[in-house]
Amino acid sequence: MAKVITFEQVNARAAAIDIGAEKIFVSPDGIEVFIYQTFTADYRRCVSDLQLWGIERVCMEATGVYWIALYELLEQAGLEVCLVNPKEVKQVKGRKTDPKDCRWIQKVFSAGLVRQSYVPSGKLKELRMMVREREDIISMGSAYVNKMQKCLELMNIKLTTVLSQIHGASGLGS
Repeated sequence: MAKVITFEQVNARAAAIDIGAEKIFVSPDGIEVFIYQTFTADYRRCVSDLQLWGIERVCMEATGVYWIALYELLEQAGLEVCLVNPKEVKQVKGRKTDPKDCRWIQKVFSAGLVRQSYVPSGKLKELRMMVREREDIISMGSAYVNKMQKCLELMNIKLTTVLSQIHGASGLGS
């Protein structure tokens, strides 16, 4: 028989969601777990079910970019969403399953034992996304410059002995 862990409840009517690439696992009470696919229609059904169960608050891990679409739908439905760093709700190694994680997140969230991550809104959210995209593009650009330099070296073209940067003004022929 499984041992049931109970905490004093601080956040009543709280559910937890463990998000994956193909499925999400939802626990409205720390015991039951419901599984949904990651398509928009399934997200909407999940939000509807949460409302039917009387859930007011939802806690979910910030897993890659998987959380963003569901987060938006939950907020639009008027649910309070607590996004947490996965390190904050980590369990004992070796016993990890998505349903167990989901139950655990619900219990620690209900007990008020998690810290909410900052999620910007409005123009600040747009600015943050643009800055991150810019950083990605710059990072990819330098990777391609390194590939070009490697290819030139493999062809025994020693531009780096003449130019400090092959992508600079002199390297581009300007």
